[in-house]
Amino acid sequence: MKEHKRIERLMLFSHVAKELNFSRAAENMGISRGHLSEQIKFLEGELNTNLLNRSTRHVSLTKDGEHVLACMESIKISLTSMERDIHHEKNELEGELKLTAPLLFAHRFLYDICDDFHKKHPGVTFTLNTSYESHDLNKKDFDIAFRSTKSPPLDMVAKSLLTYQHTIVASANYIKKHGKPESIVDLTGHQCLTAEHQSAWSFKNSLVPITGWISLNDNFSLLQQALDGRGIARLPDYFVEKHLRNKKLVSLLNHEEKLAHQIYVIHPPKIQQSARLKAFLNHVKQKVMNEY
Repeated sequence: MKEHKRIERLMLFSHVAKELNFSRAAENMGISRGHLSEQIKFLEGELNTNLLNRSTRHVSLTKDGEHVLACMESIKISLTSMERDIHHEKNELEGELKLTAPLLFAHRFLYDICDDFHKKHPGVTFTLNTSYESHDLNKKDFDIAFRSTKSPPLDMVAKSLLTYQHTIVASANYIKKHGKPESIVDLTGHQCLTAEHQSAWSFKNSLVPITGWISLNDNFSLLQQALDGRGIARLPDYFVEKHLRNKKLVSLLNHEEKLAHQIYVIHPPKIQQSARLKAFLNHVKQKVMNEY
C-alpha cells in the first residue's frame, strides 16, 4: 500500500470527522459522496478499526475516530507552522503577508498602511481577510492578526497597538431637532441607532437600555444614518474621528466614563525574525501612532 494514499485518506477522514456529514464534506472538497465513502471504508480496513458510527440519519466518531482526528489536527498545525516558517525564512523585503483584521480597523487604518508599505517595498504583497472571526493562527495560515480582545492568545506574540472607546455621536441636525442628551438616562428618550439584537449600551459603571427606529448589522450603515440625522449612534472613536473633526458629527456625553478596549497585533513567535514581518509591524506602529 502506497503511503501517500493513506495520508490522502486520513486527510479526507478529517474533513468528514469535522462535518459529520458525508454529503457536505464531499461538496466542500469537490468530490463525489460515493468516492469519499469508499476512501473512508478503505482507511478503516487499513487501520482495522471503525472510525465512524453510521446510521441513515446520523454520523458520529468512535473513540478511535476521535483519536485519529486529534492526530490529524496536530499534523495540520505542524504543516501550517512549517509552511509559514519557510515562507518567512528569506531576509529580503519581498513575498506575501497574510493578514486578518476587523473590518472597521482595516477601513480606517490597514488599507492605507498596506498601500503605503507596498509603494515603499513593491516586492511585498498582501492578502487581507476582514472577518470578525477570531482565527486560530495555529490552524490558519495568517501571518498577522489584528484583534480587539481582552485575552490575547498566550501561545502567540501579542502587543497592544491602540486603545479605543465607543463614542456616542449624532449630527448637528439631529441635535437641533431633538435636543442633546445631557446624561446617559436621557438616551431612553432618543432614537438610538443600534446593532442587531442590541437593547443596551454599556458604559464603565452602567448599562443603559436604549430603543430606536432601526437596528442594523453593519457599522457603515449605522454611521451613515447618524450622518443623515436619523438618530444617535455608538461607534469606535477611531472610526468616527474624521467626522468629528469636520463637524459632521458631534460627540455626546463626553463626561461619562466609557469602557476602554484594546486592539492587539498578534503573530506566531517563530516568524518574528522575518525581515518583511518586522518591517511591516514597525510601519504599522508608526502609522497608527501618527494618525491616532
